[in-house]
Amino acid sequence: MHTGLARIQNYERMYGLKEKEVAVLQNAVATANDLYTTGYASYLEVITAQRGVLEAELELANIRKEIFLSVIELYRALGGGWKADHS
Repeated sequence: MHTGLARIQNYERMYGLKEKEVAVLQNAVATANDLYTTGYASYLEVITAQRGVLEAELELANIRKEIFLSVIELYRALGGGWKADHS
């Protein structure tokens, strides 16, 4: 049980850090767009920055999935669960 709680807390910390990373990368996309608009960067730099955001957002979704799975696992370990009503 303690391990399950620790896992959830670790994933939640990871989620918070990844959210900050996504925000920073979104700022990088805005900066790359500004540089492209003014002619100081190529469009490749813009799409590279966008790819970074998309990858970080995908990792964010995966971390969220792991949080949900860990909560379910902890719930089951504590004796909770779904029982079909066969009446």
